Amino acid sequence: MFFNLFKTKVSKVNTLFLAHYVDVKVFYTMQFNKVPCVSFIPELDTSKVFEYIDNQYRDQITGIYQHNFFDHAEQKLFFNNCIFVLKNNRMIETGNNLCHVLYTTKQYTWSQNIMKELAKFRLTESVNERLIGFARNYNMN
Repeated sequence: MFFNLFKTKVSKVNTLFLAHYVDVKVFYTMQFNKVPCVSFIPELDTSKVFEYIDNQYRDQITGIYQHNFFDHAEQKLFFNNCIFVLKNNRMIETGNNLCHVLYTTKQYTWSQNIMKELAKFRLTESVNERLIGFARNYNMN
């Protein structure tokens, strides 16, 4: 019976892989058998977020799942999505300039604290004047 604990079977895989990688909410529900609370923060430098999570939560990480791509120009492997599975029914997903934090209903304080920490990695956009709309040439008539 003890060995059966390690033979977990994933069922209904079609709901797990809805996008180009694992849907983190479905994965959380399958992993912890709970519906998660989800906090979302956009406009982040995900490389810095990855480094922060890896350093700050190293002893709490039980698994890291990634969707990677190879950039031919730079000859490097980069990640699109990364899911950190943490102890105490928590997950963090980093994606395209964003982050999802998933947690239980008793972890709101933890969620607020980590969101404040992650907000420090907000992308700063260079200030450029951009033309929005249509440029008109009044000398055409």
